[in-house]
Amino acid sequence: MTTRDPLIRAWLALVALSAVATAVSLLRPASPPWAATAAGAVILVLAWLKARVILDRYLGLAGVPGARRGFGAGLGAFALAALVLYALG
Repeated sequence: MTTRDPLIRAWLALVALSAVATAVSLLRPASPPWAATAAGAVILVLAWLKARVILDRYLGLAGVPGARRGFGAGLGAFALAALVLYALG
């Protein structure tokens, strides 16, 4: 079954990204110590991707390049700051 509706495709992408993030969190190894940090970084990247899907499809920023770049820069800075704080903690 295929769909051409961009909102349904966005919803399916969000479900898939959530499933991958859940799998990573459940399967993350306890040792070596860096593996848990890497799993956390992967989960943060997946959350960033989900936020991009929401901004682009549900809020309609895919059709407004300037706003998309502005929100993308802010979101990227926030995600990078969260990743650095997570890695340091």
